[in-house]
Amino acid sequence: MADTLFNELPRTYSYTADASDVIRVVVVDSREAMREGIRQMISGDESIKMIGEARNGKEALHQIQKLYPDIILLDVEMRGADGIKIINEIKHALHNVGIIVLNDEENFLVPAVENGASAFLPRDISRNELISAIRIVYLWRSILFQDEDHFALVKLPQTKTIPTMFKGGAKLEGV
Repeated sequence: MADTLFNELPRTYSYTADASDVIRVVVVDSREAMREGIRQMISGDESIKMIGEARNGKEALHQIQKLYPDIILLDVEMRGADGIKIINEIKHALHNVGIIVLNDEENFLVPAVENGASAFLPRDISRNELISAIRIVYLWRSILFQDEDHFALVKLPQTKTIPTMFKGGAKLEGV
């Protein structure tokens, strides 16, 4: 019964946002095609606005200090940069920002979360999943866990196995 009811619920919800409700997003990825693809994915949703983009960590820090985004979408495998270090630097520069890592390599999962990522999602995420993840992380950061960093939204690609540290109910320290 519960499974049937859950399956009938819509995957995403929609609402009309005014200017004060818009979730402000900066995309950090060394690949222009990826940045443009994300822009296209979120452009049709009036509750989310891409306010900036960066190709590397230096540009990312400049953008967040200038624009104060709510959410940062980040690929930790940028050319010539340590993406995990960038997560840490961003969190020190803007503590309350939500960082969503888009990456398929599970070896980045634990370091990303330990350094302040709020979500770890595969690069092939659908538009609806990405928009939902942005909303969830935004709500977590702004309403539920204003002063806490002890949560993470994780979705691994279906073809990947669950990392050893999650088998048997194990969890990340401090998460």
